Amino acid sequence: MPKTRKGFTLVELLVVIAIIGILVSLLLPAVQSARSAARRLQSSNHLKQLGLAFLNYHNTRKHLPHQGSDSYAYMVFGFTEPTPMRPELADGCTWAYKILPFIEESALYDRWNHTTPIATLLDPSRGSTGVAASSSPSHDTSHLWDLINPASFLFGGAVTDYAANIGVIGSVQNTEADDGVNYSAHYWFSPPSTWANWNLKRITDGTSHTILLGTKAMATQTYEARGKGFITLSNGALMGTDDDPITNAGIWAGPMGTARGWTPDTINWLAGPNSNSTPWVGIVPGNKYHIKPNHSSWLADSFEIVQDSLDLDPFNRWGSPYPGGALFAMADGSVRTISYNVDRDSFRAFVTPNGDDFARE
Repeated sequence: MPKTRKGFTLVELLVVIAIIGILVSLLLPAVQSARSAARRLQSSNHLKQLGLAFLNYHNTRKHLPHQGSDSYAYMVFGFTEPTPMRPELADGCTWAYKILPFIEESALYDRWNHTTPIATLLDPSRGSTGVAASSSPSHDTSHLWDLINPASFLFGGAVTDYAANIGVIGSVQNTEADDGVNYSAHYWFSPPSTWANWNLKRITDGTSHTILLGTKAMATQTYEARGKGFITLSNGALMGTDDDPITNAGIWAGPMGTARGWTPDTINWLAGPNSNSTPWVGIVPGNKYHIKPNHSSWLADSFEIVQDSLDLDPFNRWGSPYPGGALFAMADGSVRTISYNVDRDSFRAFVTPNGDDFARE
């Protein structure tokens, strides 16, 4: 009688393993794609919540959440560090701190700390802690106030993957007057009552065509080194993270951690004479003022959407960890994807509240 075989031969086993390997290799991209799509949808939902929070804030306060100025907080306390942050200093903080009560974060708004991340402010594909990695200014001591107190609220606390469009919400450095030479702005030490608060009435080309906020560009090295400071590039050089915590509005109201879309109308030192001698590439459609000639090249080049990558310079740039394009919350409350391949001039028009105006010379 022949013996009954009770198992696989080595050849059969190898064939089965090979087939399983092929099936896994075929399924893995689909699984990764599904996960990426789910994370993208979650990020879109975050932007939807933030956009609605902006609109609810506007309905309550009759203006959009201003970018703020940390110098105001120092003036209130006579240059004594106002730690921890508190609601009465909200005007001095960025939009992201101001809207906390409108995204169900009232407890953190009332009792701020440096260790709690805010899920609604984070894109799930960046895998970060959501909190500034350091509360020390060891990376950047460019401002006097940073030197006064190293354990400052300017360095610690929650960060955000989403940036507000400064061209719509406004800055302490809004360009307000032009005498032909000087372009003045509200003094950033002044109380908030003197600041120019902007509202949705300024949008004349349609709220569905105007960006309220969106995902900011980021070098992939920053994912696990969040907060104000520098990252080391592949060539060994240092580059700023542009990832300030949400309480840090900056002495010039201009950190890039929480806002994008800086233009001559939002920060006065960028403004130059309205003359035909200014290169047309330095003109932001709809802006009242031209970009000063010595800033026209780098600022114009920063108005683009880019995908996160190693060594990416994020300065004033929108971006995303996803292929195809980045997510944006529009001023009508909708969320849309804008392609990385969008024409730069057309995209700049989305950033301004009257960007359809290409006729300014």
